[in-house]
Amino acid sequence: MSIAHAMLGEFEHESKTTRKFLERIAQDKLRWKPHEKSHTAGELALHIANVPGNVVRSALVDESPLPDFAALFKQPATVQEILSSHEKSIETVRQILPTLDDARLMTNWSGMRDGKPVVTMPRVMFLRSIMLNHWIHHRGQLGVYLRLVGAKVPASYGPSGDEG
Repeated sequence: MSIAHAMLGEFEHESKTTRKFLERIAQDKLRWKPHEKSHTAGELALHIANVPGNVVRSALVDESPLPDFAALFKQPATVQEILSSHEKSIETVRQILPTLDDARLMTNWSGMRDGKPVVTMPRVMFLRSIMLNHWIHHRGQLGVYLRLVGAKVPASYGPSGDEG
């Protein structure tokens, strides 16, 4: 099995869990945030929805400009916008990831700022670190948001306080 196909299997599993979290956000809580320095629930959820597709597209090139991180967190108007973005992101990963063979995944990818590399790592590490680990990290944050607004937190790797 190729690295990409193994990663895709893990991604498929995580995408289903992530959707459960995104579905739990109440429409009237999209602008809620736990602290003045925090993103709103909607901003965090839309970022979670978009991360995989954006990252896998960036992995297609050897050098990619780093995004304006503040611009990555946009306020969605509806929960449906978040869920639609999540589905589009999943489809992007399904289309692109299998096209990256093991040799390509072992080549370097660089995140650039002002024409200079800020970070360089093997493409597989970029996908593992940002497309998966970073994505799952933010999903955990969203779980805390859900708890704080009184929503039921879905189970992810085992039972949650709300689901056995």
